[in-house]
Amino acid sequence: MKSKLFIGLVAVLLLGSLTVQADTDQTPKGNNALRKLGRGFANVLFGVIEVPNQITKADSDLGGAAIPYGVGKGFVRWIGRELVGVYEIATFAIPFPGGYKPVMKPEFPNEDYEP
Repeated sequence: MKSKLFIGLVAVLLLGSLTVQADTDQTPKGNNALRKLGRGFANVLFGVIEVPNQITKADSDLGGAAIPYGVGKGFVRWIGRELVGVYEIATFAIPFPGGYKPVMKPEFPNEDYEP
């Protein structure tokens, strides 16, 4: 009896998942408090991505001699992301700036990454 119920449940879940579609190429429409909170946590946890990202950008844009510039810029952006992340976590319920818009561009640290 239990095995038939389990098999039926698995079949329903598998068949139900066939109709689910996800459009991950587009960013969610509209900013809200929960998005601001998530953005804050992403900036705090993954802000360090700015260092290697800026190094690779400096290397591809200006050549290998600009790697120290990329390191410096990466550290400055990393600290900026950390501070902005703490700010967004602390003020996620307040619709400032203008409708929960991001303080720092790009909105998330991994959006600007170039491997």
